[in-house]
Amino acid sequence: MYFTLAISAATRYRCAALVSAAQDTDTRVMPVPGPVRVAWRAPDERTAVLYWGSDGSSGPAETPAAPDRDRAGASHAGTIWISPARAVLRARTGLARVDPVYLAETPGAVVVSDRACWAAAVTGRLGDHDPVMAGAFLSLGYPTGAATPFRGVRALAGDHGLRVTAGRAVIARPGGRHAGTGDAGVAAALVAAVRPLAEQTVPVELSLTGGKDSRLIAAALTAAEVPFRARTHGFASHPDVIIARMIAERLGLEHTVTEPRAAAPAQAPDRAEVLGRLRSAVLVSDGMLSAFENIGSWVGPDHETAVGPVQTGGHGGELLRGGYAQTAWRSPASRRPASAARAWSSAAAAELFRRLTTRRLGLLRPDAAAAYLASLAPWAAAIGAGPLRALDDFYLVNRAGRWSAAARQAYLIRAPLVQPLFSDQVIQTARAVPLQQRMNDQLHRDVLASLGPELLELPLAEHPWQGQRRVLAGVRP
Repeated sequence: MYFTLAISAATRYRCAALVSAAQDTDTRVMPVPGPVRVAWRAPDERTAVLYWGSDGSSGPAETPAAPDRDRAGASHAGTIWISPARAVLRARTGLARVDPVYLAETPGAVVVSDRACWAAAVTGRLGDHDPVMAGAFLSLGYPTGAATPFRGVRALAGDHGLRVTAGRAVIARPGGRHAGTGDAGVAAALVAAVRPLAEQTVPVELSLTGGKDSRLIAAALTAAEVPFRARTHGFASHPDVIIARMIAERLGLEHTVTEPRAAAPAQAPDRAEVLGRLRSAVLVSDGMLSAFENIGSWVGPDHETAVGPVQTGGHGGELLRGGYAQTAWRSPASRRPASAARAWSSAAAAELFRRLTTRRLGLLRPDAAAAYLASLAPWAAAIGAGPLRALDDFYLVNRAGRWSAAARQAYLIRAPLVQPLFSDQVIQTARAVPLQQRMNDQLHRDVLASLGPELLELPLAEHPWQGQRRVLAGVRP
């Protein structure tokens, strides 16, 4: 695992100063040890790319290299690269933005990185905190828009491209995307997303539960003829373990079950433990998530990334079901008119948005609260105009693009990770399906019926399909 920072400056002297600042970054602000080194430098010395950490292969790249990309200057996820013909710095985010790109403009130069704190440190903004981000620590990790913990460092929006020449940045939304049609298009996109895993020399391990999403990935891996094994964490009596075993037996998979450790006696954490957890959370999540999130701890200065099994799972499956829209939506009851269901859904959507964003607003100081509310204004207007569609979009931009992105970087520090349901083509094709077909689980079920019909009839451990009761009686206490 390594992090990338690219510099484009108007003069070679300005570029050299920023390169020096990058090399002198305090190691305590980065979640993996160095070294930090210059990976590429333009002949005119006005553009440079630096790496922090080991750039050895730690698993498959989910963004294939394009013909115009110089691999010597490419980031771990392929989101930042150099066009070698003209020494142009480029960056690109996916629809879900789970591999983020951060942009900091400073006099005479532009800094681009996949780590916000590194961009802040190089441009002298590490101590200039953005109060809008305080909302991230109070409301389940949801800042909004492009905010990062640092003023002057912003996230590039999802599905956007960046071109930087001589310290001048141009941001655009590339065109040319074409979605497939219906469940067949989603199924084909999902198989295409996992097929490259068949070429890996390291094994593929699926985190398998008794839910809807990991079994969909199991079906896609099977359809793509990718060799893989399954692992489930839990006690033998838990529904996830019971149903995961059913799925593994149906597909003929090697299946390993790991049991949780015995819980230690409950005791109040001491001050050092709390501060340590806070520091770890800030480090591994780039300051984007609160210490309430269970995303692992700082790896320490002696950490070396081991090349183990490629991890995959059903992360992002809610995108196929309308994200937060499904939580607020209610189908019309048989004895109730559709208009009543729509009114109920609209009210539920507004309340859900409030709980996600402003439930603890009173804990913020007035200036920070005002700034945070201002950042929410476009979303509040969208909720009023079309509540369910807005919640679907809010999930994509803020749950996937902010929470999942920060968590993903934390996971990647420890193991190679591939998340097929965040693939651009999967998301684009799914969002082309009418929202109601996603909210009522019809799309999800149709795709599963196409890729693995033998898994559709197996019970679910947690939430049943929309409109159905739980079918595994007695499994869940």
